[in-house]
Amino acid sequence: MKRCASRGFPGCRQKGSLQNTVGINEAKAMGKKIFCLFLILCLCSSALTAMAVSKDTQNRIDRTKQEKEEAEQKKKEAEAEQNELNSARKSMENYLADLGKQSKSLNEQIAILTGDIENKEAEVAAKLEEVNAAQEEIERRYEDMKKRIQYMYENGQDNMTTYLASVLSGGLGNLLNQVEFASRISEYDREMLESCRKLKAELEVQQKELEDEQEALQLLKEETEKKKEQVASQQRAAGSKLSQYDEMLAQKSGEIDNIEDMIAEKAKLLNELIQKAEAEERAARLKAAQEAAAAMDGVTVIEGDPGISRGELSLSDYEMLLLATMIYCEAGNQGTEGQLAVGYVIMNRVRSNLYPNSLEAVLRQSRQFEPAGSGRFDLVLKAEQDDDIPNIVTQSCWNAAAAVVNGTSNVGDSLFFRTCAPVPSLQANLEAAGVPYWIIGAHIFYYYWTSYSR
Repeated sequence: MKRCASRGFPGCRQKGSLQNTVGINEAKAMGKKIFCLFLILCLCSSALTAMAVSKDTQNRIDRTKQEKEEAEQKKKEAEAEQNELNSARKSMENYLADLGKQSKSLNEQIAILTGDIENKEAEVAAKLEEVNAAQEEIERRYEDMKKRIQYMYENGQDNMTTYLASVLSGGLGNLLNQVEFASRISEYDREMLESCRKLKAELEVQQKELEDEQEALQLLKEETEKKKEQVASQQRAAGSKLSQYDEMLAQKSGEIDNIEDMIAEKAKLLNELIQKAEAEERAARLKAAQEAAAAMDGVTVIEGDPGISRGELSLSDYEMLLLATMIYCEAGNQGTEGQLAVGYVIMNRVRSNLYPNSLEAVLRQSRQFEPAGSGRFDLVLKAEQDDDIPNIVTQSCWNAAAAVVNGTSNVGDSLFFRTCAPVPSLQANLEAAGVPYWIIGAHIFYYYWTSYSR
C-alpha cells in the first residue's frame, strides 16, 4: 500500500463492541428500515446512479489494465534474467580476479626461478674454475715428477758415486738416509698427484650436481612459463566472456527500459481513462439527479432515528485507504468541508445499526455509493496500491479520512447526501418537515426519515 501504511493509522476496529442497541430499538429499527426502503431507492444519495461509465470506456480501462499487468510481468521476468546475468558476470569477474592472482604468483615464481638459475650458473662456473685449477695443479705436479724422474735417470751414475761417497764418509746409515730421502720425494710426488686427482674428481661430481640442479631449475621455469601461458589463455577467454555478459546486460537493461516506458505509457493512459470515467460518472449523476428532481415535488418527509451508536472507532490502514478513496471519488473536488461531510456520512453509517457491520460492507452496499457500483472506486483503489501510478487520492482526502474517524461531524447525524442543484424541492421538503440538512459545495446532506407523502 503506497500511502496509508506510512501514516500511522490505528489498528483494526471491532464495531460489534460499539453498538449499544437493545432488542426493542432493534425491532423498531428493522421496521423503520423496511418502511423507508422505497424512499431510499428513490431519494437516497448520489450513490443510486446506475453503471455510469460507458461500456467502451470500461473495456478500454480493463484492456489497458491487462496490458499494463502483462508488461509488469514481462518486466519481472526481464529483471530476473538480468539478476541471473549479473550473478553470472560476478562469478566470471571473481574467476578472472583469481586468474590474475594466479598469473601474479606465477610471475613471481618465474622471477625467483630465473634468479636461482642465474645463481646456479654462477656456482657451476665457479666450480668449473676449481676443476680447471685442479687439473692444472695435477698437470703441474705430473710435469714436476716427470722432470725429477728424468733427472734421476739421466744422472744415475753420479748418484751411485754419491751413494758410495756417503758410505765411505758417513757409513751405511748415511747411505740409507740418502736413499730414504729420494724415496720420500718420489712418494710425496705420487701422493700429491693422487690427491689432486681425487680433488678433481670431487669437483667434477660437484660440478655435475650443480649442472643437474641448474637443469632442474630450467625445467621448472619452463613448466611455470607454460602454466603462465595457460592462465593467460584462460584470462583472455574469461575477459571475452565478461565482455559478452556486459553486452547482454546492456541489451537487457535496454529491454527493461523499454518495458518501463510501456508501463508508464499504460499508467498514463489508465489515469486518462479514470478521469474520463469520472467525467462520465458526473454526467450520469447529474442526469440521475435531474430525473429524481421530478419525484420530489410535493413530498413530505418525517425525521426518523438514525440509530447511531457513540464511542470511539479505529480503522486499519487498509480501511483508511478505503475511506480516503471513497471520499476522493465522491468529493474530490468539493474542498475540505465537502470532503469532511462525505466522510462523516460514511462514518455515521458505520456507527448506525441500519447499515452493515463494517466499513467496507457499508461502502460496497448495493445501490448506495455510486463509485462502488460503477467500478471507479475499485479502479482508483487499485491505482493507489500500484507504485507505478502516481497518487490519485489527494492529501486533503487523506486528511479528511483521518479527521472523521473520531471527530465532531460538520453534518450532524446525516446518513444521506446527494447533488442538490437539480433538486430544489428536496430542500423545501426537508425544511417543511424540520429535517436537519446542510448544503456544502454541490451536495446537500440530511438526516434519516421514516416516511413521506404527497
